[in-house]
Amino acid sequence: MQYTKPLARLIEEFQKLPGIGPKSAQRMAFQILKMPSAEVQKFCDAILEAKEKIKYCRTCFNMSSEDPCEICTDTRRDEHMICVV
Repeated sequence: MQYTKPLARLIEEFQKLPGIGPKSAQRMAFQILKMPSAEVQKFCDAILEAKEKIKYCRTCFNMSSEDPCEICTDTRRDEHMICVV
């Protein structure tokens, strides 16, 4: 099926995400179109905020908005012990 250019572009962008095929991308795009503009804006803001603020901790390489992360700066943490999960 052929979609209008803005919708086709949205579907294409969703397909770039891992594990998202054409059908899932279509469903996600249609859901976005059904959402109120304020909710879509909140969704966009959350994506941009995560992209701008989340980095890897220089000590443990955990994703965090702080560097070093909350775990590495915890005074109760034993720096001589590691936890592998």
